[in-house]
Amino acid sequence: TIIINRPASGLKKPVGYHLDLFVCAICIYPVCAFLGLPFPHNSTAPSLIHQMSLTTFETVPMPGGGTRQVVSKVAEQRVTNFSIHILIGLSLAVGSVLSHVPKAVTFGIFLVMGFSSLSGNQLFERVWLWTIWDSSAYPRFRFVTRVPFSSLHKYTAIQFGCFILLYILTSVSAVAVVFPFFMASLVFVRKSLKWVFTEEELAELDAHEDLPPDEEEFTKPQEKTVRTLDDVEKLPVEPTEWTRGTSF
Repeated sequence: TIIINRPASGLKKPVGYHLDLFVCAICIYPVCAFLGLPFPHNSTAPSLIHQMSLTTFETVPMPGGGTRQVVSKVAEQRVTNFSIHILIGLSLAVGSVLSHVPKAVTFGIFLVMGFSSLSGNQLFERVWLWTIWDSSAYPRFRFVTRVPFSSLHKYTAIQFGCFILLYILTSVSAVAVVFPFFMASLVFVRKSLKWVFTEEELAELDAHEDLPPDEEEFTKPQEKTVRTLDDVEKLPVEPTEWTRGTSF
């Protein structure tokens, strides 16, 4: 629900998802616990794809070049959710027919859903920066213009490393038992990052909101350095003991 209800999603009634979980907690979870049935939960990729299918996006230019998609409006309703679960229930009656669908087709559907849900994910936007060798060509996201590049790539490496470990734990059955403990340890990993990064850097790198990019005239203080011979010639020359009192 944190991913769905983030301000960047543009929902006017985000509490509806919390209401759904509340109904599950009251009506479904006690029954599942009593009968020993697995608990129902939201699936991340289908939930994001469902939200994106109801969202109208606008393409706006970014300062310094490039474009980004922002949410214009969302058709918030419960008809599609209700219809989806009706179809899921009806699939039990046509299980013999669905068994003839090749597994490659179903895997392809989930692959497309997974890649489609990566849009707007800050982690993969920062990972994509690793493929751009010229730092001046980076898109002017706030985490690019307000965070030093060394801290930016360091935070991305830590986060991407945790992602790889998470994937390994879910893929290798021999170590799958460690998965809950690893998930719990991520809380302490996030708490320990305050000793590696400043509060200002974490506010930009771990922001819950989709912060707008900075304007083109905004420049990080550490980037205002002399890089070319022309810059050196434009610098003011202060008088020294060799030039003081000398006229040309």
